[in-house]
Amino acid sequence: MRLLVLLVLLLTLMAGSMAASGHRMFVGQSLTVGISAIYDDGEPAADASVQVFLDGELYSQNKTDSTGFFRMPLPGTGAGDWRFVISGDGHDEVIQFSIKES
Repeated sequence: MRLLVLLVLLLTLMAGSMAASGHRMFVGQSLTVGISAIYDDGEPAADASVQVFLDGELYSQNKTDSTGFFRMPLPGTGAGDWRFVISGDGHDEVIQFSIKES
């Protein structure tokens, strides 16, 4: 009888110390666009206007920082046709790219 109680106690302790595996892991992605704008003399395009278009529609309007840098996370998977129009001191530059849905 003592051996049976010891065996039950040992099995109970072992079962309680096993790792649970009732969870799943999810992995997401995040895409961020970074644009550095400078003039031909090397000066940063500080506070330049940045218009962002997604699939031909105005998505957002922003400005570069004091170093001429602009950063924006893309929504969801980032899929679509993107166009960034950077304007400052009478100069305009355009960056375009497409991200296909997989």
